[in-house]
Amino acid sequence: MSRALIRQMGQIRAALLAGDAPMALDAIDALARTAARKGIDAPTREALEPGLADLRALAEASLRGAQQAAEQVRAIVQAARSLQTYDSLGRRTVSETRANAPQRF
Repeated sequence: MSRALIRQMGQIRAALLAGDAPMALDAIDALARTAARKGIDAPTREALEPGLADLRALAEASLRGAQQAAEQVRAIVQAARSLQTYDSLGRRTVSETRANAPQRF
């Protein structure tokens, strides 16, 4: 099995665990270039498949986490935009606020 492929898979895994998307994408591109340049024979492919399955699971978990974080940010912004308070008679009043739209980071 190619040491370069194993090293690159390790870099992808480390980037996914660190939450570094640009580094993970760069490592995936490098892995694809190496595989295209050198080719992958059947025994190597079989040996790499468990690692690739692990990387797919990590990437999917990372995506789910990012989606949940985005949902929480949307909920916080929505709550901040419509603050509900009560006056001295117990009547509910709604004060619309203008919160800045969330930015991608």
